[in-house]
Amino acid sequence: MSRLLVVFIIAAGACLISPVRAQPAQATLKAALLYRFVQYSEWSDNPPAQQHYCIAQDTGVFNSLTEILAKQAQVSLLTAADQASECTVLYLTAELASKPEWSQLLQASDRLTVVEGAELFRQGAMFGLIAEPNRISFRVNLTIARQQGFHLSAQMLKLAKEIH
Repeated sequence: MSRLLVVFIIAAGACLISPVRAQPAQATLKAALLYRFVQYSEWSDNPPAQQHYCIAQDTGVFNSLTEILAKQAQVSLLTAADQASECTVLYLTAELASKPEWSQLLQASDRLTVVEGAELFRQGAMFGLIAEPNRISFRVNLTIARQQGFHLSAQMLKLAKEIH
């Protein structure tokens, strides 16, 4: 399984261009994982014509993802929860995900959701990112993903540290 994780991370890194390397490594890795989560997920009903990634108050991840996507999709840096109405992909830090005005955004269908933290993803997000020494792992809430109309690739699920 660790060999597949290395392949996944290398593939994520392959889409990076040199300006991103100046960003902090952790933010760049989170952005690359977010990008790959979308690539390996399918919207069952009403797939969006174009993805709209929303990064809530994390400028490092926002800058890294903007560089990775290079105008392939819209990326917005949210400063308030009420700005998320058009988001198809939402990323919340652990601090924001624990606040009610932000955590309610995790319940929206047709929105792929990613949060930081080992436990917060069980409260409504599809993916949880966990910082570990020298890497970031992820957990998947497959039940919520299916309830909200998403099909997640088996290849990606093999890389998850935990599937809930």
